[in-house]
Amino acid sequence: MILVSLPGEEKHYGEYGRRLVFYLAMEEYIGIHLDRLSEGLTPPGEARELFFMWQVDPTVIFGRNQVMEAEVNMKYCRAHGVQMYRRKSGGGCVYADKGNIMFSYVTDSTDVAFTFDKYLQRVALALRHLGLPAERSGRNDILIDGRKVSGNAFTLRPQCSIVHGTMLFDSDFDALTKAITPSEGKIRSKGVDSVRQHVTNIAGQPGWNMGIEEFKRRMILDLCDKKLELTEEDVAEIEKIEAGYLDPSFLEGRNHRFSVERRGKIEGAGEFAVDIELAVDEIVKVAVSGDYFLIDPGRCDDLGALLTERLSGVRYDRGSVTAALKETDLGALVLGLNNESFIGLFTDNQKYSDI
Repeated sequence: MILVSLPGEEKHYGEYGRRLVFYLAMEEYIGIHLDRLSEGLTPPGEARELFFMWQVDPTVIFGRNQVMEAEVNMKYCRAHGVQMYRRKSGGGCVYADKGNIMFSYVTDSTDVAFTFDKYLQRVALALRHLGLPAERSGRNDILIDGRKVSGNAFTLRPQCSIVHGTMLFDSDFDALTKAITPSEGKIRSKGVDSVRQHVTNIAGQPGWNMGIEEFKRRMILDLCDKKLELTEEDVAEIEKIEAGYLDPSFLEGRNHRFSVERRGKIEGAGEFAVDIELAVDEIVKVAVSGDYFLIDPGRCDDLGALLTERLSGVRYDRGSVTAALKETDLGALVLGLNNESFIGLFTDNQKYSDI
């Protein structure tokens, strides 16, 4: 394989400090220009294979068919500066940080099953050369003693195949768990859910005493036998592709309708179960049930219908909902209820339920 580096940064083995989506764009760019970039480095008749490593600041990346709100604890990520992006390939939600080394592999082979298996077997073998009992398992994983150390996703293009994956060296599993788990529950959506699995770090393996830089160097020596440095012109073109990943419409995705359930007891008013149907971050419909008492059923016999009327199209956050209900006195509709308590339950309790 040919090791690819950015201008002047080969010695860092991938720790360049760019956004995660830059490297996804870099994969695309290499795939488009695979013949030109590998010219003179790949003998005639041999597969053209380019490889690079990269590390990023804490980031969550989720698949093209997933719903961000169902996969990511967005409140936690925003509070802790964890970046959030969508990729163009399938697969589940992944947390990356400087302790999670990302591998990218681009080849001119378009035989999906063969290419994927060949690449994963090579990575597993490289780990075994370092004394780790690694094995290929399932559809896209590499395991050590039954625990996942590498997960991979595959993208097929007309002219190439792209595999990108994780290598958990010393990742922060506490942050990982908090970042990719929706708060206190689940959302059911029209997207594809991630499968949560047991994971492990290479740095935590019995008898392991190799640092991350030496690990990267040894893996490169095992996997790659040639080198290629991109030009500044290449980088400028990669940044143009990167801009597409930053488009808000791409980040939101196509599968963006889902439902959130809020349940709770409001003192003096009763038990409430509120189902909120959302499109991205806007309210579409509200349904309310519970043991509360309507003061005047002739005036309002369906609290959910009234809230739908008032809140349809409103952004789903406390400030927007409060403003939209400013002229609605919920205490005049439901015995013992007040706007502040209901809006607190409606927007703040992080309990999710199926549609």
